[in-house]
Amino acid sequence: MASSSSTDVGEEATCPICLGYLTDPVTLDCGHNFCRDCIVKYFDTWEPMQVGDLECPVCKARMQRGNFRPNWQLANIVEKIKLLPPNKEEKDLCKKHKEKLHLFCKEDEELVCWVCERSPEHKSHTVVLKEEAAQEYKTLICDRLEHLKREREKILPYEANIGEESNSLLKLTETERQNTLERFKQLHQFLEKQEKHLLNEIEEMEKEITRRREEQLARLSDELSSLERSIREMEEKSQQPASELLQDIRRTLQRCERRGTSGNPLTFPLELKREISKFRAANPFLYVGMEKIKDALLSGLLQKANVTLDPDTAHPCLILSEDQKSVRREYKDEALPDNPERFSDRPCVLGCEGFTAGSHFWEVTVGNEGEWWAVGVARKSVERKGFFFLSPEEGIWVVGKWRYKYKALDSCHSSLSLSEEPRRIRVTLEYEEERVSFFDATSGTKLYTFSGASFSGETLVPFFFLFGDETHFSVMY
Repeated sequence: MASSSSTDVGEEATCPICLGYLTDPVTLDCGHNFCRDCIVKYFDTWEPMQVGDLECPVCKARMQRGNFRPNWQLANIVEKIKLLPPNKEEKDLCKKHKEKLHLFCKEDEELVCWVCERSPEHKSHTVVLKEEAAQEYKTLICDRLEHLKREREKILPYEANIGEESNSLLKLTETERQNTLERFKQLHQFLEKQEKHLLNEIEEMEKEITRRREEQLARLSDELSSLERSIREMEEKSQQPASELLQDIRRTLQRCERRGTSGNPLTFPLELKREISKFRAANPFLYVGMEKIKDALLSGLLQKANVTLDPDTAHPCLILSEDQKSVRREYKDEALPDNPERFSDRPCVLGCEGFTAGSHFWEVTVGNEGEWWAVGVARKSVERKGFFFLSPEEGIWVVGKWRYKYKALDSCHSSLSLSEEPRRIRVTLEYEEERVSFFDATSGTKLYTFSGASFSGETLVPFFFLFGDETHFSVMY
């Protein structure tokens, strides 16, 4: 009953012309209610076609123009109805025709009533029962749901793997953190021990300088006293008469000669200066610039690689030593099998050792007689057959001698600023930092650094290129 009465009240609050809630409602003499604007427009449109009195749009009762009155009580009721939540039956009714929404328009994808179906807006559309449409869309939803569930099942293992891998990586980074702290702790302890040892040596030298200074000063004081006595004796002797002066004159002269200085007083500071020079020679890092100290410490943190040459990669013109630590260029090619690993056109050879992480270094003694040679690092996947450029774009990072000039073989073939020809080159590889550096191993001078190198996660190996007939390399360990 409540539902029926609420529906009746809703109908009473609806304008028969616009089918919406009454706005500024007015009541005609016949008792029907309309929006003021709706009924005024209706009569304005209807009046020219009709002679005599006007008619009510609902019951056709005749009346004169303007013969309607405001319905303030109904206006208040309409405003209150607007504030009420719609009931289920009203939700299921067409807002325009107040008929139940039994149908579904597929083109507009909306519920419609039987009146809407016959209207021009939906006349050419496909309209089906709402239950039929619901079942069809339910099937589509279930298909989409199954697809989404399958996708979720695919993602869940990845999520678990990412969690496990990230935890593993976090444990690895924690291990590296502890290793780093331990390495620097050992380094600090070593430096503190060296500092204490060297300061003790300096303190001992200071004590020795003081002791020998006091001894030397005491000896010099004794000698000065002896000389003063000899001087007084000789002065007195020189004033004596001839008979007295000549008495025992030989012994007097011999006695004065023996009172000369016992040694060179400058020997003492010269000896100590030599000791200080020895101290400096034994501890050169105390007297070089900070850049060299940094490089020396870096070398201490790098892992020295025991590089050997891989005979399976050597070009036929290259001759390796028995211990695979040296290589030289020969005029004639050796009769070697053309295996996939061997360089066929370029006279190159790779190291056996591969690096995928960490910081490493090795040193190479170079023969500088040749016109063309290069040493450095390359990807293990570097081209072996045919011609290729020695460049980072080909996965090769090297420095060397190029037409009698020392260069870094980057995109610009940058020249190296050298005070003298290097006889031993130190190659340093810092994998995680993607950096390859070269130093003169004798002087410690940095020759060149390839920074921001793209290793692409590949294995890197030592690389050697020997073009001149007189070129040779030896790997140090």
